[in-house]
Amino acid sequence: MFGFDFTTLAGLLVLAGNMPVCTVPEAPQIGVTPSSAPIEYEFNLSSAELNGFRSNTVNPYAPSADTTTGGLRHDRPRIATEVEWGIMSYPGRQVSCLWYKSIKVTIDLSPKIYIASEHDNPVCRAAIVEHEVKHVDMDRLLINQYAYGIGTAVKQAVDQVGPMGPYNYHELEGVREKLTEHIYNAVDSQKFLLHQEMSRRQAEVDSLAEYERVNKICDKAEKW
Repeated sequence: MFGFDFTTLAGLLVLAGNMPVCTVPEAPQIGVTPSSAPIEYEFNLSSAELNGFRSNTVNPYAPSADTTTGGLRHDRPRIATEVEWGIMSYPGRQVSCLWYKSIKVTIDLSPKIYIASEHDNPVCRAAIVEHEVKHVDMDRLLINQYAYGIGTAVKQAVDQVGPMGPYNYHELEGVREKLTEHIYNAVDSQKFLLHQEMSRRQAEVDSLAEYERVNKICDKAEKW
């Protein structure tokens, strides 16, 4: 997994009259970092338990569980956004200038693969694991791809804001909340696209040919 850094141009916020002139002293730093934990494995649950687990799991970003014969892959991408502000205050006028100093987005994957306890034949189990790992690999591929899209969306959101200030002191908290929500909305727009893409690409992994390949290996192995 790798990350992307986006730097948006520093600008000059020009204001009329005798009010302070707000400037952005440095370009806001935007970083998006995807990461994935090592795959965890669970072999102690029965097929019935996996079916119950699958039906009771909800994932807001992508299908949370993918199955082949006796196998299930579960993951829940966690996307966190952190906004750091730059503030220049003018006590004599009771106003402050405000700017985005940095925005950090992290995308964490914690994949876990379950194999039904009934499938304890080493050859069959290896085939099921191989299939489920394909789903994990697809998750990682798409997260890497969408890390760049998220960074681009956040940079565009920052550039759209324009001058930020000067604001009266009592306005700052409300302004920060609105501007933070502006960034969250940019990230959420990419989450929706990521959800759609994951649904489509993971369905491709679960092709009829792939199911038949795994089933054939397990049928042959478990007959011996």
